[in-house]
Amino acid sequence: MEPSESQLDLLGDSQELSPQRKRVDGAIVFRRFTKTIKDNGGGPESYEKVIQAETQELFDCNVRELYEQTGGKIRDRSSLPQPAQEAYMVNESLSANELERMHGTIGGEDQDEVDERIKAVVQEQAKQTRKWLPW
Repeated sequence: MEPSESQLDLLGDSQELSPQRKRVDGAIVFRRFTKTIKDNGGGPESYEKVIQAETQELFDCNVRELYEQTGGKIRDRSSLPQPAQEAYMVNESLSANELERMHGTIGGEDQDEVDERIKAVVQEQAKQTRKWLPW
């Protein structure tokens, strides 16, 4: 039986069902984060710039160095130590909230300017997030 978004009550009236819940993990947080970048006009190259800036603020190194220093497998965040995964999740969740709040207000003369403004939002959030981290 396939789940539906409504069910009939005893009188035959349709009732909306609560959405199914699932565990939130780093992949879900990351998808929401990248969606907010796109929704604010971020171009294809903005994702890499944003992640590099976020990583620099959170960990004082670039992405490649983070993976090399922790023994992680590039492009596989699940291979990073748990504290690093948690730092990304916290920062990207908070950044997504901020970018959702700002939706429609981030503009610029060209794509580079839009990308820089998005990067600045995430970078500023990472500075705040870093204050709560143990390193």
